[in-house]
Amino acid sequence: MKVRWRQQEIIFVTVVACFLFLHFFNINIVVSRGEMAERVGAGYNNLVTRYYYYYVFPKLIPAFALYAFYLLLNLYVIPVLILKRRFFILAVITGIFIWLALLGIYAVSYYSINIYTLLQNSGIPLRRISLQYSFSITGMIVICYGIYAYVRELMIRSVSADNGNRPFRVMLINNITATAFAYIAILFLLFNFGSLRNDGVAIFYVFVLLPAIVICFINVYRIFPYRQKNAIPFRRIIPQLLIAPTICSLLGWLLFSLGRNELTPGFLFFLFAILLFIVTPISWLLYVLHKERLSEMLNLQKDFGKTTADLQFLRSQINPHFLFNALNTIYGTALQESADRTAEGVQKLGDMMRFMLEENQQDKIPLGKELTYLTNYIELQKLRTQISPDIDISFTSKTEQCHHEIAPMLLIPFVENAFKHGISLQEKSWIRINISCDTEHLYFDVYNSVHPRKETDPEKNRSGIGLENVKQRLSLLYPHQHELQIRSTATEYFIHLTIKP
Repeated sequence: MKVRWRQQEIIFVTVVACFLFLHFFNINIVVSRGEMAERVGAGYNNLVTRYYYYYVFPKLIPAFALYAFYLLLNLYVIPVLILKRRFFILAVITGIFIWLALLGIYAVSYYSINIYTLLQNSGIPLRRISLQYSFSITGMIVICYGIYAYVRELMIRSVSADNGNRPFRVMLINNITATAFAYIAILFLLFNFGSLRNDGVAIFYVFVLLPAIVICFINVYRIFPYRQKNAIPFRRIIPQLLIAPTICSLLGWLLFSLGRNELTPGFLFFLFAILLFIVTPISWLLYVLHKERLSEMLNLQKDFGKTTADLQFLRSQINPHFLFNALNTIYGTALQESADRTAEGVQKLGDMMRFMLEENQQDKIPLGKELTYLTNYIELQKLRTQISPDIDISFTSKTEQCHHEIAPMLLIPFVENAFKHGISLQEKSWIRINISCDTEHLYFDVYNSVHPRKETDPEKNRSGIGLENVKQRLSLLYPHQHELQIRSTATEYFIHLTIKP
């Protein structure tokens, strides 16, 4: 489950944009053409042409440009920017670029509209405020939406943070944003159709429905789940159920009284009674309907917290510093006893353990660190196979100019597989490992001999999970950005991996 704030906003903006376009088409094309046909005779076609060229299109183009920039921002630019380290600086630069583009479009459009006004009314001087007006309106649009989008992304990041109550928070924020956009959309439609001119509709929608929605969210997602979780009797939460209706009633009454320029105590009691005796029972029914889903989210929170605690407990069982100190002690003892090969092996093993405990926790690491781990593993294997002169192991790396980052422990399964199946202390064996890259791709080759296992070998029919695991990781981490080729015969095995990091 993920936060769908941005997607819900796009749907809301698209619905409003479609309605505005239909409204514009009806007023400025259907109605206006009829009026021009009644007023003008022979010059009707010429007037319509000028009307479209200087008035209709200049009004439509800025609206379409604004909507296009909005979609570009939310579907592509913002999802890319939030992955960058300097998100704020890049966002400001992007905002300036969009502002300049909108400024030019709006200025040209308003200038054309002014020309049409001049052609229709020769006595009115051509206004010279096109650039100033465009500067102010586009600046306000970019600044206001920039602040809103920045706050939105910070809240999405905060809600999406991995901790115990993430599923519940994501569900709550999705429901809040969906309800808010639906409320604003209906308010927009009511305003455009003139329904809000009716005092009864306006009072209900602003002073009754809005606080009712707020109270429902508080009761359904806060008070009732808390009572259920802690087995609190219903009478114990009555004071909490009174707080929200009281505050919302007072605020609504003050705003209503300010609009009427008179105090209306009756409206206060009317609003309080509706919120307490009608909205509160409705919120209880909504909670009962969503009780199973809420309980599921709370159980996920509990299970996640337990899993996190268990993982932290397991990590605390073996102190990495103790392991490193023990390896250093063995390393020093081996040097004192002139066991150079043992000391070298212990040192490389310690470096590999440090890599697995530290670097392996990252999503991506520099290619150089992955190569260091591969080198230590290969050198350890060479220590084991030095007793046989018929074993040839080579590792070639041409990555001096590479600055790629890759997922940690991505290449080692291929190397482990090569040593598992390609080395025999009784027969001639070889392993050749090559890695290289260019500005866009990473190339990795492993070529090794294969030695058939004996019928009594329990590992004969087992392919292992290393290669299957790395295939799954490649498909998840680099979809459509990698190519893995595997060829094998009875005596040879070859893999070629290309990655576009």
